[in-house]
Amino acid sequence: MLATIKRWLSIDGVRTEKQEPGCLCCGECCTSFGGHLHVYTHDLERWRREGREDLLQRVNRLGWIWVDPVTKELEESCPFIVTINDEQSLCAIQDTKPDICRDYPPLDRGRRCLRGVFLK
Repeated sequence: MLATIKRWLSIDGVRTEKQEPGCLCCGECCTSFGGHLHVYTHDLERWRREGREDLLQRVNRLGWIWVDPVTKELEESCPFIVTINDEQSLCAIQDTKPDICRDYPPLDRGRRCLRGVFLK
């Protein structure tokens, strides 16, 4: 997780790598949609190949993510969002995050995030 954050930030806190064109990296989507997402079968297969038991334990039998591995209850927000400051958050699993997150915002939202930013 620390390696991911270091790749995203330079010494002075300025991002060095783009996540998505126009993305504010505010984390609002990650904190708002935590227990309202399904994972795709190909994500589960990828996580199995990668040995990501930490991710697989957070999926319930119906394919909902993110589930608390102990209580089996849906989390209110993504457990892998890392808050950098009041306006910036990063994904700790950026390299293997589920496609439903990678594809946000969907076409039915006009490709606009929760803050109204159009993302390509």
